[in-house]
Amino acid sequence: MKILIAMDSFKGSLSSEEAGEALKEVIYSMDQSADADVFRVSDGGEGLTEALLSVRDHEKRRITVTGPLGTPVEAVYGIYENAGEKCAVMEMAEAAGLVLVPEDSRNPLYTTTYGVGQMICDAVQNGCNKIVMGIGGSVTNDAGIGMLQALGYHFRDGKGMEVPFGAIALKDVEAIDEADVWEQIRKCEIRVACDVKNPLCGENGCSMVFSPQKGATKKQAAEMDVWMRKYADVIKKQFPNADPDAEGAGAAGGLGFAFQTFLNVKLERGIDTVLHEIGFEDSIANADLVITGEGRLDAQTAMGKVPAGVAACAKNHGVKVIAFGGSVDENSMEILKTAGIDFCYGITPGGMALEQAIKKDVALENLRRKAEEVLYGWLE
Repeated sequence: MKILIAMDSFKGSLSSEEAGEALKEVIYSMDQSADADVFRVSDGGEGLTEALLSVRDHEKRRITVTGPLGTPVEAVYGIYENAGEKCAVMEMAEAAGLVLVPEDSRNPLYTTTYGVGQMICDAVQNGCNKIVMGIGGSVTNDAGIGMLQALGYHFRDGKGMEVPFGAIALKDVEAIDEADVWEQIRKCEIRVACDVKNPLCGENGCSMVFSPQKGATKKQAAEMDVWMRKYADVIKKQFPNADPDAEGAGAAGGLGFAFQTFLNVKLERGIDTVLHEIGFEDSIANADLVITGEGRLDAQTAMGKVPAGVAACAKNHGVKVIAFGGSVDENSMEILKTAGIDFCYGITPGGMALEQAIKKDVALENLRRKAEEVLYGWLE
């Protein structure tokens, strides 16, 4: 029996790989003739780099870039070859992530994505003509101005001066100068993995929805939203195709808008990008069963998260899908079935406290126990 395992992480408990390997061990303990493959997956945020590098020979580069606070940080990304092309895979969070700034120092008025642009430049300088970028987990709200400055774009105020780092700059941008943009950057194919559909501005825009998580007060969030709209109006005069209302424009504090407008990049659902890059769909054609899951299976799972993406891929080939979750929302079962997940199982015993259930050794035991119970009928 051919079984493919593609588990998302159980945040705070198990990584994608740990969950997948635990299931593989259970399968072989029950049926040594089974053929089980584990795929490390990600929705485009944390874990994207490791997921894509796990299936191919690669090298890792560690470089010093400008961090979100304007001070140096070390960023890591991967390089691999595919069909004669040199490719890079990276996560913007390495240079501008929430984890890089202590909670009491977070203020999106001043945090920058400049280091993200430096990572792109380094990859291109090292011969990469294709880049896969994950843009989850940002601590910034600068509409990607910092990244673009690192790529050679100049954002000037009414006096012709370069604007500073951070969202504070948005209110002063009057013109964009492209004279110093490196031509090789324009020729590089960039694929952006993104699981956020928010527009740039408005009640559902990046400032109002996400900036409070990055340290903004309600007043600051409202001010940044006004500045973001003003900035978008300026951009549209020079770049008529700019669309601040496009899906994903508000991703990573407006970084999605920067990729869409200046680098002509179409944002992709993160899990779709990952499944394509790791060759999951090529493997599924001969599979008898697919196993997926995440920390909680509910209505949000069906909105582009890992299990839904895996299930959609499996359904294209008529393969049954089992999903394990730390917990399962019983009210979402029909939605999950519509998303292509045939069977959902919660692994946490009734009455077990959350703080106990999320301990790694407890989560592993719960997953193994439930998997043995569920897979008995499949493997007998």
